[in-house]
Amino acid sequence: MNLSIDVNILQMSSEKREKLKDRIVCEIPLTIVVNENKLITLQCSPDKLEYLAIGFLLSEGFIKEETKIKYLNLNKSDWHIKIGLEENFPDIKNSLLKKAVGSGCGKAVTFNQSVYIQELTPLKIQVKYSWEKISNLMEELQKRSLTFKNTGGVHSCALCSQERIEVFSEDIGRHNAMDKVFGECFIKGISTQDKAILTSGRISSEILIKAARRKVSIIASRSAPTDLAVSLAEKLNLTLIGFVRGHRMNIYTHNYRIT
Repeated sequence: MNLSIDVNILQMSSEKREKLKDRIVCEIPLTIVVNENKLITLQCSPDKLEYLAIGFLLSEGFIKEETKIKYLNLNKSDWHIKIGLEENFPDIKNSLLKKAVGSGCGKAVTFNQSVYIQELTPLKIQVKYSWEKISNLMEELQKRSLTFKNTGGVHSCALCSQERIEVFSEDIGRHNAMDKVFGECFIKGISTQDKAILTSGRISSEILIKAARRKVSIIASRSAPTDLAVSLAEKLNLTLIGFVRGHRMNIYTHNYRIT
C-alpha cells in the first residue's frame, strides 16, 4: 500500500477557485495480537508495521532485549499483526496495567507510565556530539522526509551515529515513528546506547521515556519540549535539545554532551 494518494480538491483563495489534485497521507488501523491476545489497535501509516509492533512492545516494557520471538505474521487484508513470544504475556484486561491516552497524534496510547518512570535510572553514557553534527543530522532528516515534503502529514524520526543516520522512519504519529525506529533496531540488532535520536515532533514525556528506556542519552527535535519532558530529562541525565533549526538550537538539559 502506498504511503500517500492523490485526491481531487477545490482550492480557494481571495483571488480564485481552482480544481486541483492534492497529495494526502494514508492511514490504517493496525491491531497487535500477542500470544493470541489482542493488545491494542494503533492508527498509523501503512509501512514498517512489523517494526512498529515490536517497537511498541519494547517502548511499553512488554518485551526486553533478550525476549525470543517465535513468529511475526502481518495480515494486510484486515491489518492484524500476530506476534508469538516464548514467554507468557500479561492478560491486559485483568492486570494492573492501565492504558493512558498520550499527547501524540495517531491516537497514541501508553501503559502505566508512572510505573515506568520509577523503573528508569539515570543514564551514565558519556557520548558527545558537536552542535554542528546535530544541525547537519537534522538537515539530513528533513531531506529524507519525502512523505512530509509531498503531503505535510507525517512526522519523522531517526537514530543517528556520529557519522550518519542509521535508521529512519516516517508515520502520521510521532510516537509511531519512534517505535518503528526502535523496532527496526531490535530486529536488526542495532545498538541504540551510543546514538542520538532526532525527531520532527514535540518532545513530550512519553517520547522522552521511549528514548530513555532504549538508553538513548541525546534526543533532539525541530519542535518544542514539554515541562515534564524537561524535568524527566534532568533527572535521567538525558540531554534534551529543542528547536534545532539551521545553526540554532536550545539545549534544555545536560549540555555537557554537546561540544
